[in-house]
Amino acid sequence: MAKEVVKKCTIVSGAPNDDIEFIGANIDLDSFIIAADSGYLKCKELGIKPDVIIGDYDSSSSPDNTMCAEIIRLEVEKDSTDTFAAVKYAVVKGYTQITVLGAIGSRADHTYSNILCLDYCRKRGVKCTIVNKSNRISLIEGEGTVNRDYQWFSLFAFLGDCEGVQIEGAHYTAGFYGADKLNIKLGDQFGQSNYVEGEFAKITCEKGTLLLIESND
Repeated sequence: MAKEVVKKCTIVSGAPNDDIEFIGANIDLDSFIIAADSGYLKCKELGIKPDVIIGDYDSSSSPDNTMCAEIIRLEVEKDSTDTFAAVKYAVVKGYTQITVLGAIGSRADHTYSNILCLDYCRKRGVKCTIVNKSNRISLIEGEGTVNRDYQWFSLFAFLGDCEGVQIEGAHYTAGFYGADKLNIKLGDQFGQSNYVEGEFAKITCEKGTLLLIESND
């Protein structure tokens, strides 16, 4: 059986400005790069040339041809965010692994909207991760691993109940609750602030989708 080819895409979103150093140090320059709206200004400051710029540019000046990128202009009044438009573009183009930078900011509604993009990707078989210097947010469906890049990790039932959750290699496992497996219902909070004790933690989930948030203080 032929090995599945991973096509990587990085999306640079617009918030916040203090992500600049992290973006510059962690962006995959070998991936296909999309700047979402004012994210192109971050790329410009870092000397990074995106392949595509997508946005309505209501929160920034409009990009010009000096960026040497394809420019897609969206209507200001629409039913989705510029970041979501960038995610959908990447999925349509066949990218199977998407990393979104600059998508966790002071606007809680924008951050939550960006998190919902993860489910759009999951339903289409695309792995999507939202990352900044303090957090990494992704979904686990079936099986996943957590390494020690971040100090803490938390698991929440995402958009529905989760059944048969097992955690290996972390401080808190199902055994902490006197069980072999855990059922995490929508709204439960007992999966918060766990940490990896070995080289990595293995997470399995028999039914449902887990929201994995890795964090540093």
